[in-house]
Amino acid sequence: MVQHSFPSDHHRSLDVLNGAWQTTIIALEPDGSAGGMSHATDIYSWLPNGQFLMHEVDAMMGSQRVQSIEIIGINRTTGEFFSRSYDPDGSTNDFVSRIDERNYTIKGKSQRFVGCFSDDGSQLTGEWTQLDGDHWSPFVRIVLEKKL
Repeated sequence: MVQHSFPSDHHRSLDVLNGAWQTTIIALEPDGSAGGMSHATDIYSWLPNGQFLMHEVDAMMGSQRVQSIEIIGINRTTGEFFSRSYDPDGSTNDFVSRIDERNYTIKGKSQRFVGCFSDDGSQLTGEWTQLDGDHWSPFVRIVLEKKL
């Protein structure tokens, strides 16, 4: 859904994600070296009320198809985004994220992401890490390219 007006500037900053993206996923070994590669389609669209952004993921991880949904909302007081992902195994994960200019950070209990948008907003690159005992280990590197 194309959003022409936004309830707040925070909503407007989140609109950089709106649209369909082709995603390359590179698995990372604990030492940070590259492993296998997978592909996904990520679609972000505003819900009819304009308050929430829905994120649909359709990925092939090896020979396994993985689909999930995430709903992203805005905390207008802090400017942070909150989200909950609904995963194929029935689990959910909660995250808090922020977009500062071109930088995009996501923090969860056991996963976090640090990424950067290209100048024109057509590409997002970054790396997910996950909590492994008491330290954070590289998990995947991603490149999202917006479909036109």
